[in-house]
Amino acid sequence: MGTLNVTILLCFLLLMPLHLVPGSEAKTCKELSGAYTASRCDQAECVVACRKEGLTQGDCEVIVKTKKFMVLCFCKREC
Repeated sequence: MGTLNVTILLCFLLLMPLHLVPGSEAKTCKELSGAYTASRCDQAECVVACRKEGLTQGDCEVIVKTKKFMVLCFCKREC
């Protein structure tokens, strides 16, 4: 019974660094789309425009500035 506990402990110790490694997820950079110029952002069209620009994702985001708000298309990619 003692060897089973030691084996489990060794497996646990070997697997722990996999969960503790920092930076395992890629950072995401975003930039305003240059190709998407519609006044009202449509999610599907935003994604298509971003892919034409060579970026991987597109997302409509609300920007609020002094009592005004705009919904703009931002393209995203891994940094």
